[in-house]
Amino acid sequence: MSGLVTFRLGEREYATPLADVREVVRLDGLADLPGMEPPLAGVLDLRGTALPVLDLRRGAVAGDRGDVLVLERDAADGTGGLVDGSTVGVAVDQVRAVVAPGDLAPAGAAVDQGVLPSYVVEVLRGPGGVVFLVDLARMVDSARTEARSPQT
Repeated sequence: MSGLVTFRLGEREYATPLADVREVVRLDGLADLPGMEPPLAGVLDLRGTALPVLDLRRGAVAGDRGDVLVLERDAADGTGGLVDGSTVGVAVDQVRAVVAPGDLAPAGAAVDQGVLPSYVVEVLRGPGGVVFLVDLARMVDSARTEARSPQT
């Protein structure tokens, strides 16, 4: 793994492999789409291309400020919730840094992987505390599934 992109959603810190992120852009000028449903937040004009942006932020932290991780899946990948060959943006509160994998240490055996969401690959320790290493495509898929589930 060449590096990890760390980012914040609410009060939690996450990381994802740098290889999964094509670029990072500011969340600015998001256009609404008629009939859009969560987690779709709108469309961003990315140098003349319409980029659908999914918002994984929750509650009061969601809004017009933040960063967008631009993800691209090639047809050979076939993982997670992204359509093969698609490009999608994921809104986060803040992209923090790109770090070397060795800068984050495993959190230890005290964490039971069975109780964590399926998109959490590993729980790590960083200078600021716990960092969740995630499979961002699975995280997007989980948000889409959660949005489609009937609320009780």
